[in-house]
Amino acid sequence: MVTGAARGIGLAVATAMLDRGSAVEVWDLPTEQLAQSERELAARFPGRVAARGLDVSELGAVRAAAAAAEAAGPVDVLVNGAGISSHRRPAIDIAEEDWARMLAVNLSGPWNTCRALGRAMLARGRGSVINIASTNSIDPSPGIAHYCVSKAGVAMLTKCLALEWASAGVRVNAVGPGPVKTPMTMPILEADPAVRARWESRVPLGRIGDPADLVGMFVYLASDASTWVTGQVFYVEGGWLLS
Repeated sequence: MVTGAARGIGLAVATAMLDRGSAVEVWDLPTEQLAQSERELAARFPGRVAARGLDVSELGAVRAAAAAAEAAGPVDVLVNGAGISSHRRPAIDIAEEDWARMLAVNLSGPWNTCRALGRAMLARGRGSVINIASTNSIDPSPGIAHYCVSKAGVAMLTKCLALEWASAGVRVNAVGPGPVKTPMTMPILEADPAVRARWESRVPLGRIGDPADLVGMFVYLASDASTWVTGQVFYVEGGWLLS
């Protein structure tokens, strides 16, 4: 199960899991982009792809979708990739509705999917949950306080669930991307070459990342190679946090 999989990192992760033989269900908002991604994935991996359109911030919709997914077969891996960003503004000027929406999608969304799918994992005694945090979980950036807070929350949610679920055999980890070229970040990079130059100059490995740079960590955390790994946030960021 991969949420936020219509495009960007979520789509790259779903594709990587399919490449390795998994059956994958992708969740995202019910848009033409989701339908197009489903068609393209189904053409490459016939019989192993399903898609559901929903908003992960709506618990009722998540529970209904989770029940339908479990009825089709056990969900052994959950990747929480759905997320949003926003225009930069001082924290004191963030509108209440923008703050609430950011936390509803970025933090309550993973909490909702974990609640909806976690019980079955706990009952089976196995499962891997992989959340998407961010370097902003521990490295704040001016103008996006609500985003930073939401991702810090994801990192702590990861650790709390890992601690509570470990005895049942369910692992919970997170991947924290650094600056990555996605449909969410490209408008920023294209609109302001100075931002792009600043990001590139801060990365010791010399470039902004691509979604393909991240998928190996997700595959590792989904696999039996990581059966003794839980409660960790793995920052995949080209050395960003070193600079």
